[in-house]
Amino acid sequence: MVKAFRSFRFNPQVYASFKELASQNGYTVTGAFEKFMFSAAKYGLDFPSAKTDVVEAEARIMLDWLKHGQYWFRINTKEEINISGRLLQLLPNIANADLKVEIEEALKKKL
Repeated sequence: MVKAFRSFRFNPQVYASFKELASQNGYTVTGAFEKFMFSAAKYGLDFPSAKTDVVEAEARIMLDWLKHGQYWFRINTKEEINISGRLLQLLPNIANADLKVEIEEALKKKL
């Protein structure tokens, strides 16, 4: 059976750094990619994104408001939003474990 040919293009500095790291751990670049792909397929993959920083900043602000006794805020003049409810919505998108625990504890006290 003929093996399919796949190729990728990488930034030369990134490739060189990865190659050095892989060889320090006893892998070839191909072997390291194969191990990575196997682990990703087995356990799933979750990359942090810039959105995480924005969500966490919003959560920290709202947590501070909640701690100071503010329970509602307005995005516009029409709609008031419950801070506890918004924090519950943001919770699954927060990657920082300490922040997540702090929000959970604050919500348990307030609810």
